[in-house]
Amino acid sequence: MRSVWLAAVGAAFVLLVAPHHAHAGDRGLASAFMCQCGCGLTLASCTHASCGPRDQVLGEIAALERQGRSPAQITAALVATYGEVILGAPTRRGFNLLAWWGPYGAMAAGAALILGLGLSWVRRPKAITPDSPPGLSPQQREHLERELAAFND
Repeated sequence: MRSVWLAAVGAAFVLLVAPHHAHAGDRGLASAFMCQCGCGLTLASCTHASCGPRDQVLGEIAALERQGRSPAQITAALVATYGEVILGAPTRRGFNLLAWWGPYGAMAAGAALILGLGLSWVRRPKAITPDSPPGLSPQQREHLERELAAFND
């Protein structure tokens, strides 16, 4: 009985700890490519029960893996066949850099705008309070007080 348990634990250890190689059935390589059925998901997460485009691309990946191609070679082959639309993320060159750096630029521009508006609001001159009108001579102040007293009566 002890040897059965030992064999079961050993088998479980080998299955759980053994390194897995990414192939078309794994989510590793399949998650790097978009499904071409229009669902907007990757090949690994396409939820259609029967998806022809997904199965076709997964078959192509499996065939390329059987030929001994590396993931970079598989990516190049699929891009050559389907174009860059097959990629799960845009490449980091050319106009696609806008997709990578655009959000950071927008956040920086928004932060600069908020900082600039905040500084301009802080530096505004203070509002004039009716208690102490600035720059009145004593004669003008006396005249203003008479007018206000006559107005209140």
